[in-house]
Amino acid sequence: MEETRYTLKELRARKNWTQRETADKLGVSEQTYNAWEKDVSGVAVSKVSALAKLFGVKIGQIFFKE
Repeated sequence: MEETRYTLKELRARKNWTQRETADKLGVSEQTYNAWEKDVSGVAVSKVSALAKLFGVKIGQIFFKE
């Protein structure tokens, strides 16, 4: 059974959070989170687990979207 994949924007929208709220929860700037969401910059390795935990999904559901 294949897992559902999500973009960061989809996951954030499900929580009804702004980019600023999400960034604050992760301890990063809004600009940094925005770059991750737009795939302009890669997510810091130190934040990968935190993102998955924050959104309640597995790491692979975020970072391996087809």
